[in-house]
Amino acid sequence: MASKSNLDKLKEIALKKLKEMSATGGGAGAATFTPGTGANYATPFAFNPNKKAKGAQNIYYYKLGWKNVPTEKLHKTSKAIDHKDLWKKKLKEGEATDSYINGLNLDDPSLKQFITNRVSDFDKIEDKLNTLLPLLKQAKEKTMEYYKMSPDFKVQYGTDLAVDYLDDIIKLFRDKK
Repeated sequence: MASKSNLDKLKEIALKKLKEMSATGGGAGAATFTPGTGANYATPFAFNPNKKAKGAQNIYYYKLGWKNVPTEKLHKTSKAIDHKDLWKKKLKEGEATDSYINGLNLDDPSLKQFITNRVSDFDKIEDKLNTLLPLLKQAKEKTMEYYKMSPDFKVQYGTDLAVDYLDDIIKLFRDKK
């Protein structure tokens, strides 16, 4: 029979081994996250030593000396491309169209109205396309979820028809040669 000190040593060795085993992964199913769209990972704060940090200023590499790029200054000094922030509030398109029409110095009010309608239709098309993009993403997610649950030959959304329509629209607006 083992003495009490030997039994304590065995317990200590067993506990040490168990701690080592649990720290090295834990086997299949040990991670707790739900797969799906987007960047999902089991340890959202793995790279930040401050586990309660919120916002960009508390991210660890800022503490190492990294700084934000002044985007406004960068955009102004860029010589390669013109920059437009698409997510910011849009300019009042009507005002830009009005100043354009007034710059044409047209006398005929019906011609002025016709050109105004033709130019403002582009803004309407842009608004409709901006409405369409989130709907496409949502439809794609719903379709993926549907096929995940019950893979079959049912069509959830008429994407073939939509692609044909969009091809026709692209041809309509391409430069004519």
